[in-house]
Amino acid sequence: MAHISILLDFRHIRSHADLLEKLSPAFSASRNDVVHFELNLNCIFLYSDWLLLVVCVNHYLKNQGSKVSGQFVDFKHDNDKAKYASRVNFFNLIGFDFKEKFQRWNPLGRFTEIKHFDQSNVREIFSDIMKILMINGVNEDMLTVLNFCLWELFDNTLNHSGEGFKYGSGSGYVCAQYFPSKREVRVIIADTGIGIHQALTTHPRSKYKTYSEREAVLNCINRGVTNSEGLGFGLWATAEMMRLNRGEMVIHSGSHSLLCGRDTRIHETNRWKGTYTFLKINTDVAVSHKDIFGEHSDQHDMYQEFKEDIFGKLEDLW
Repeated sequence: MAHISILLDFRHIRSHADLLEKLSPAFSASRNDVVHFELNLNCIFLYSDWLLLVVCVNHYLKNQGSKVSGQFVDFKHDNDKAKYASRVNFFNLIGFDFKEKFQRWNPLGRFTEIKHFDQSNVREIFSDIMKILMINGVNEDMLTVLNFCLWELFDNTLNHSGEGFKYGSGSGYVCAQYFPSKREVRVIIADTGIGIHQALTTHPRSKYKTYSEREAVLNCINRGVTNSEGLGFGLWATAEMMRLNRGEMVIHSGSHSLLCGRDTRIHETNRWKGTYTFLKINTDVAVSHKDIFGEHSDQHDMYQEFKEDIFGKLEDLW
């Protein structure tokens, strides 16, 4: 029985990569191994998408039968970071008994708590994220593009992260938050499933069975790349949108991380079991669907059908 200790000192974490360097050893734990976490939340700034990755790892370990324990270092109950962590449901999801001494205001249009999603609740959570984008200045055309792209990211987790390629068998965690001073929305969708490489190379009808993990992650954003269970359209459109938006998209699966922005870069890094996708969206930089799909293509026709189908539903979110 192995013992793995993980120190998460958020005073020294500046990125998902920094955090994953500390979390990655947890994925080597087996059933009945002991994984002990020590957390220090006394940082300058704390993001819910960082906390979500900790929740994911905790959930993965418990599901596979590892023994998980933890403690907080220099913990102050009335600290702003502790209150924030509680408000986004971090403590509740890792099983820490934190007594809130503040009033919870409705987060509508500002942020979502860290939430687990599957087929049963994905549409409700998806609507909450779309409301954040609608309220905070995203124009109609870009709003519809984002609706298409974000739904594809959810769909990838639901339909490609589970074992056996069973439709709707996957699940994951998600959170989103708007930052007014930066005019940006941060969104992360994460799972601890089979990962892009296995999803792309082990399906019986896949054309990409010879891909290495690096090739699978690098090419997953190319138009038409799919394991045959979809059109290979969603990640390509999302990457194009983030490039035009001058935002940021990170896809991390297995031991490879792909950065999609003005440039596309991939590097080998610390292991994540499954896949997470992080988006940093500029709400004041508009993107037209024509810049992505063109005006005369099968993809444009598909997008137009999608737009006509969902735009009424966007108005119905209220």
